[in-house]
Amino acid sequence: MTRWAFRFRPSERPKALCAGNICQVWGIDELLYQQNAICKSSSHLARSIARSGVDWVLVDTEHGNLDDAAMHEAVQAIAGCSVSPVVRIPACEGWMFKRALDAGAHGIMVPLISSADDARTAVKYSKFPPRGIRGFGSPFPMGAFGISSTVDYLEQANDSLVTIVQIETKEALENVDEIAAVDGIDVLYVGPFDLGNSIGHPITSDTLHPNLHAAIEKVYNAAAAAGKRAGIYCVDGDQAHMFSQKGFHMLSVSSDMGALGTYMSQSLRKAKGDAESVIQVSTGPYGS
Repeated sequence: MTRWAFRFRPSERPKALCAGNICQVWGIDELLYQQNAICKSSSHLARSIARSGVDWVLVDTEHGNLDDAAMHEAVQAIAGCSVSPVVRIPACEGWMFKRALDAGAHGIMVPLISSADDARTAVKYSKFPPRGIRGFGSPFPMGAFGISSTVDYLEQANDSLVTIVQIETKEALENVDEIAAVDGIDVLYVGPFDLGNSIGHPITSDTLHPNLHAAIEKVYNAAAAAGKRAGIYCVDGDQAHMFSQKGFHMLSVSSDMGALGTYMSQSLRKAKGDAESVIQVSTGPYGS
C-alpha cells in the first residue's frame, strides 16, 4: 500500500510518499516551493498555478475571496496536476478542518495558533479517532490522491496529511518551543506580517527589523529542535531564496493577486518604453 504525497517522518530517511501520480519529497535538504496563494475563485487559475512548477499551492480561505464550493474545486484542480493542495482555514474551528480535509486537501494550515493547547486542538480536529475527533464519510478526498477506496483513505490519512500551524503572534513566539513539541504538528509556518505587527515591528518596507529577524530565527530553531519542519510566507522569489539559505523547508514565492499586478505593471512599462525603470518592491502580503 503506497503512502501519499507530502508527508515526512523525521526519524526515517527522507523518502517520496506517493499516491497515484502524486509524489512529493520531504527531507532535511529538500525544499518545497509554493505559489502562494490562491485568493480568487477559479479552478482554471488554480490549475494554471499548479502547472507552474511548484510543489504545493495554498488555497487561502482565511484572507482570500473563496467560498466553500470554490475551495473544493481548487483543491481537486491542484491535485489533478500532481501538486499538493494545502488549505489555510480562517480559524481553529472544527467544522473548518472538516470542510477542507473532506475536500481532499493534502495539508491544513491553521492561523493564529498561540499556545500548545491551540496546537493540540488543531491536531484533534485534523485526525480520525483514536488520535482525534475528525468525522469520516466524505466521498470527495480520495479523488485528490488518485485512489477510490475509502478504507485506504481512512487507514492512511492520520499519518499522511500534513498539519501546519502558523506562528504569528507575540504569545505564539513566547510559547513556540511548547507548540513545536506537540505530537501531530508537522510544520511551524511563520506569518511575518502579523508577527511583526504583534511584536511591535510591522513590515512597512522591504527591510525587516532586526528583532523580527530574530523572532523568525527563534521559530526556525524551535522547529529544528523538535524535529519538525519550518516554513515562512515570502512575497517573492528573492525573499524565498534568502530564507531557503537559512534552512527553511516550506516557502511561498508569490500570490495570484500579487503576480497579476506585478506582471501587468511590468508589461505596461515595457509597452511604454520604460522597461529600465525600477520595479517597486512589494511590502504587503499580496503585493500592495
